[in-house]
Amino acid sequence: MKVMVQADMFAHKLCALLDRNAVTNRDIFDCWFFMQNQTTVNKAIIESRMGMKYADYLQKCIDKLESMSDKGLLQGMGELMDIEMKNFVRIKLRVETIGLFRFYKDFPILLD
Repeated sequence: MKVMVQADMFAHKLCALLDRNAVTNRDIFDCWFFMQNQTTVNKAIIESRMGMKYADYLQKCIDKLESMSDKGLLQGMGELMDIEMKNFVRIKLRVETIGLFRFYKDFPILLD
């Protein structure tokens, strides 16, 4: 069975964050999850799909998340999480994801 490698999966998830009509909570959570686990990313996919340099795209993601509120981040995900994870999402997910985006922008963990 053929499966996508994690670096490609992560790259497509990063693209989905801003490629949809609106940012979805699950995309924010998934990006946080990949970065929290120090997943390598396929930079070529991002640059090809989004038509911009990797660092510029990550900055665009940072700008979008900074313009958002923490309110409603659990919508569509809360029933899948325990209370500890729900509290994390409500209070820290957006800010921690921004921090991880900054890290990945400054110190990329790229597919060789």
